[in-house]
Amino acid sequence: MMLGAGAIALSSATGKEQLRWKEAAEREGRRYGVPSDYVEARMAGRQIVGEPKPTRSLWGWSLVVSATGILLIFATMARVPQMSLHWGPALALSAAMLAQLPRFSGSDPLFSMT
Repeated sequence: MMLGAGAIALSSATGKEQLRWKEAAEREGRRYGVPSDYVEARMAGRQIVGEPKPTRSLWGWSLVVSATGILLIFATMARVPQMSLHWGPALALSAAMLAQLPRFSGSDPLFSMT
């Protein structure tokens, strides 16, 4: 699972896909009356000139601190579970799943990568 997350994190969209995102953002901006410079700035990950920088309120900071505290409390209470693994059934199930892969590659649109 970590390898999959790493692959997603390191992947990037092609130029054609980025162009489609930009076209869709412009279309939706026109539909909902959002200024084009605002949409363009957000697509680039920045703010428009003269826009005030967002700040957190006292209420927002109190929520952040309390949520962090709750997570830290649960983290100190957590223990590693003692589990025994039966390798025979686990390997049999893995082999059965791997054997099914060629059967589904390309026959179903849900499994196609295009």
